[in-house]
Amino acid sequence: MRVMQYNLQVADTAGMNAEKIAEETEDLACNVVVMNVGGIYAWYSSEVRYHHVNEFLPKDRDLLKELIDVFHKRNIKFVARFDFSITDDTTYLQKPQWFARHKDKSPYFRGEKRMGNWSLFLNTCANSGYRNEEAAVPILKEVLIRYDIDGIFLNAPMASACFCERCRDKYQAVYGVPMPEEEKDFDPNWLSRCTKDNIRVLHEAIKETKSNVPLILYYIPYSWDFPGAGRIDRDSIYERYATAEMICTESQDILSRGVLGGIPETCNTMLAMKAGQRDDEALKPFGIIHSCPGMDWRHVGLPVAEYLPWMCQVPASGGILWHSVTGYPDTITDKRILKAVGQVDRMIVKSEADMEGAKSEAEAVLLWDGRAASRSWADGLTRNHIAFDLMQDYYINQDHLNQYPLAIVPDGVLKEKGVQEAVEIYVKQGGRVIVENTDSDEASFAHECLGIEPDVRAGEYLTASYLRFEEAGALLKKDMDTDKIAFRGAVSYCSPAQGSLVLATLVPPFAPLEVVGAPPERASIPVEYTDIPLAVKRQNGKGELIYLPFALSSLLQEYKLSDHYQLIGNMVDLLVGKRKLEVQAPTSVQITMYKTDRSYLIHFVNETGERPLRDTIPVQGICASLKVPEGRIVTGVRTVVEDQQLSWRENEGRVDIRLDQVAVWEMIAVDLD
Repeated sequence: MRVMQYNLQVADTAGMNAEKIAEETEDLACNVVVMNVGGIYAWYSSEVRYHHVNEFLPKDRDLLKELIDVFHKRNIKFVARFDFSITDDTTYLQKPQWFARHKDKSPYFRGEKRMGNWSLFLNTCANSGYRNEEAAVPILKEVLIRYDIDGIFLNAPMASACFCERCRDKYQAVYGVPMPEEEKDFDPNWLSRCTKDNIRVLHEAIKETKSNVPLILYYIPYSWDFPGAGRIDRDSIYERYATAEMICTESQDILSRGVLGGIPETCNTMLAMKAGQRDDEALKPFGIIHSCPGMDWRHVGLPVAEYLPWMCQVPASGGILWHSVTGYPDTITDKRILKAVGQVDRMIVKSEADMEGAKSEAEAVLLWDGRAASRSWADGLTRNHIAFDLMQDYYINQDHLNQYPLAIVPDGVLKEKGVQEAVEIYVKQGGRVIVENTDSDEASFAHECLGIEPDVRAGEYLTASYLRFEEAGALLKKDMDTDKIAFRGAVSYCSPAQGSLVLATLVPPFAPLEVVGAPPERASIPVEYTDIPLAVKRQNGKGELIYLPFALSSLLQEYKLSDHYQLIGNMVDLLVGKRKLEVQAPTSVQITMYKTDRSYLIHFVNETGERPLRDTIPVQGICASLKVPEGRIVTGVRTVVEDQQLSWRENEGRVDIRLDQVAVWEMIAVDLD
């Protein structure tokens, strides 16, 4: 599938030519369209009370039916978009009990400073009648009965942090304690639970009315604060699938934050796709990519060089690309958007047959809690061309974990329920693990697992320090002609247990930060050697574990030095030896790999250049070496997407490939007998 969402503006309704829009959508190689239907505005003559009908609709014909019919004639599926998260002030005046409240009882106003002759919007409460049986349910049933839609998409279904009496009573009933006065103190599952309870009602209504129409629901991979709605909590993907047939997540490339304000990481889209997949990979998530560089610039497009690989990460990571644009083709004046959409969709068409039924073929599994440390480790693995999957910290599956040669446990994850036990079993059975942990109490509790003595003490934040490679850790400095690399941060001071090896140690600060630059005559390192571990390796059963008592993830996030990325790659190689897939390419080229009964499928997405990307900089001479399963014969190697030239040869159980060039996205298929 290739999905196009037209975010329609009511003032443009009069200019909508259904036949022309359908033709232009087909020209973009999209075969699913998503359009506004109900909730904030009804794009048809709704008979449900309090459902605000679009004032700009034609009076003499049914525009919605026209659109659905012309799309269906072109074999384009029609998904109806509903948004029950806000409604207007006339409803608030009549049904104030339907609306979300701050703790001072005031409602959440949305866009009250918007200029023009518009009604005022307010946030609705997820536990109220509006989002449930009194408005949302009859609206959904009305559309399902009257129109031949192919799916329903609920936009912005997340519960606001609401302090109304209904929510307070529900919180007390669920948790047995009064609702906290600050939303940051809510139970971590509270907002997600409210969303789930609301969606269950809507899902049941959809199934009762027309059981074959799927519900598409948002999945939130990270917790964050949303202006106008407050706190939004990370979801359980399995809970979302319990009340929906399909899920989607979006990766906004919000360049309007500014480079200094923190634009999204390059691998943001890949992570959203991986976080949106169950461990059985039975269903692919939709990846929503907005065309704009931030909603405050929603009427223009992302730089094309930035936009193309951002979109391509979706299919290269096993997702279904869902374009999101403001308006429809006649009202989109930045035509570069439509050109880029069509270009990527036609690339996807080339890959679809090979990717049908493909499963991820990853070297590592990253235990995932959505926090900064996990995201940094994902970045580190990506830049080392290590294919990886995610395992949610709330759904640790021992059998699934055991399928991977390597597991990564980022800072803060070891304490989650079942993680330590699963890691210990995994290592004993032959697994390799890297554990990052900065909590001294947690490390003391898990000391046997980590290969250290139980006496662990929290240290202060260190600057002007170094990580020194020890003889036992000589492999950690591969391709780094140095005895030490930069270090900063707090250390959990520990000692290795008997039988454990110290791979790296701390070189303490050579000077206070304020005098590191002068005078150089006093820049000598007073203590060049300590026995304070920064990396400890322990063997247990058939496997091995490396413990890092500091936050390598923070160093990656803050400084992005090549040495810290190299350290990750070298730790992986120390543990697993020769990788199944070895790639020689710039760190800016993302690698993912999938497998079918007949082929290995290796994706290369080129993100080379200074972000945001202003130019497409082709990467030339990429080399890859893939281990061929015993008993299988390589019958051919081919490029699929960009049709680039390559050469290949078999070599001692591996196939060595040289790809001449990748411009944006290429997929190599290694075909087997």
